[in-house]
Amino acid sequence: MNPELMISVLLIIAGILTYALRNRPNPYIGVRFGYTYLSKEAWRKANTFAGICVTILGLSLLIISLTLNIQITVFFAILLIALTVFIVLSYRIAKETYEIEDLKTPAQVTKPLRIEGIKFYLTVQIVPIFLYLILTLILWDKIPSRVAIHFDVTGKPDYYSDKFIGAVVIPIIAMCITPFLTFLSYIEPMITRFPAFGSKSFVFLTVLQFYIALVTFLALLYNLNFISGKVITAFGYAFIAVFFGLIWFVSRR
Repeated sequence: MNPELMISVLLIIAGILTYALRNRPNPYIGVRFGYTYLSKEAWRKANTFAGICVTILGLSLLIISLTLNIQITVFFAILLIALTVFIVLSYRIAKETYEIEDLKTPAQVTKPLRIEGIKFYLTVQIVPIFLYLILTLILWDKIPSRVAIHFDVTGKPDYYSDKFIGAVVIPIIAMCITPFLTFLSYIEPMITRFPAFGSKSFVFLTVLQFYIALVTFLALLYNLNFISGKVITAFGYAFIAVFFGLIWFVSRR
């Protein structure tokens, strides 16, 4: 199964499970903002909306993948934009629901969660981005015109892109996600549950950034014929295991 079909099916399953469990707060399935932990009604409304939207998104992407021959970069752009919109709208629904329930203290909720020292964590997270750009610039002439951007379970590349998109645009976008989440968690702490654990939330995001950066650097090394695809696949599975392990650990606390 190619990545587009796999992601589409996973979105459909995730959407159905989110909607099915919308009335039962749990640490495993569902969108979780600070407000959804403070109000069962906020949880229900946010997850009802998210469940329906994610299911529709999955079905739409599945149809697009089966009927249209779009590039994988376009597919991921649609996915990223849609998920961003759904997250923002789900957050607004949860926030408004909680504030309606507790009109006396809507504005004081986020203040205790603000964390100092964000500049240090952002700096550490941004360093790999600049290192990657410098390395890519130095080795630009040695990078092939078509680069591998995805690998199957055996480590064999199954998707390629042109050099600029595959070696610059996609890696930089991937490595900018965690600094963005770190900054977002600082200015709007209730959008995630991580800030409830103090600076440990930024440690979590920083560790995640270095896993993303490592896989990105390994992909570049593969396209330069320095390593085999099996190395990337192994680190990719390790990344998934660590990521979901950290999510499980945080959600249980």
